[in-house]
Amino acid sequence: MSARGDLEATLARLAVVWADPLSPAAADELRRALGNRSNLIVARAAEIVGEWELPGYVPELVTAFDWFMGSESASAIRRDPTCAAKLALAEALVALDYDGGLFERGIAHVQPEPVWGGTEDTAARLRAVCALGLARANPPDVLLRLATLLADQEADARAGAAYAIARVARPGAAALLWYKTLVGDDHILPLQACFAGLLALEPVAAVLHIGGFLHSPIVAVAEAAASELGASRLPAAGPLLREAWDLTREPTLRRPLLAAVAHLRDEEGFAFLLNLLLQGQERDARDALAALAVYRDDARHWRKVERALLRRPELAPRGIDAS
Repeated sequence: MSARGDLEATLARLAVVWADPLSPAAADELRRALGNRSNLIVARAAEIVGEWELPGYVPELVTAFDWFMGSESASAIRRDPTCAAKLALAEALVALDYDGGLFERGIAHVQPEPVWGGTEDTAARLRAVCALGLARANPPDVLLRLATLLADQEADARAGAAYAIARVARPGAAALLWYKTLVGDDHILPLQACFAGLLALEPVAAVLHIGGFLHSPIVAVAEAAASELGASRLPAAGPLLREAWDLTREPTLRRPLLAAVAHLRDEEGFAFLLNLLLQGQERDARDALAALAVYRDDARHWRKVERALLRRPELAPRGIDAS
């Protein structure tokens, strides 16, 4: 059988294993796959182990990770282009709460691969995942290592560092994230991760701090702040979001602000949106209705939305009876 044929046959067997990973034959198939030298086969096997959280494969996962890392950058690229295997292996180990030293190696791994016009570091997501694993292991110098990653060249790695710092929850963790929000970032993902982390670590102080970003001249920053404030479900975020909506004239921001109000799922926010649906200008009323869709699973609140639409039937989308 050709190499391609062997690859396809192995992946087909792994598809069967994924459907029933506790079958008698599954364990042998997974161990053979994790010992394979194809990064695609190992990645698929690791995905199965991680998705099903199968605890008996940690030694094989660690051994495979070490092999695909290689002893130098060139061997890591040759053995595992795009970091497909290493990433899947690290994700599986995080899912299994592994707390060994493997993540210390992964968080520092850089893998520049040739692309048109230069090179691309394909290990950024790997560093982000290993940051979460390192946070779980929680070595004494964990914040120092994560602070270094917070200044990484790649946005995915910086975002991973922010999420990991929040997970560590040590004294000084919030200060790192707070500082990062003040100095800013060229990409929105790291800032949004910092917003989320701060709201988890210091909810009282963070609501006011992040509320200030609702008025950022950069719409993407304001939208990220609104999204995380809404996801926080903190009541103190409601007045800030409603005030920001009232003050902004930026059309692309007004709907995300209303969506954030809805995601708080508090009575004041619901009343605000319902009133806007009843009395607002058509565009604002439509935005309010879109935001109120989060209440579809709440019969008591959704009945009020339906009654409001009886008074404004022109707003009713298909699937809602406004007659």
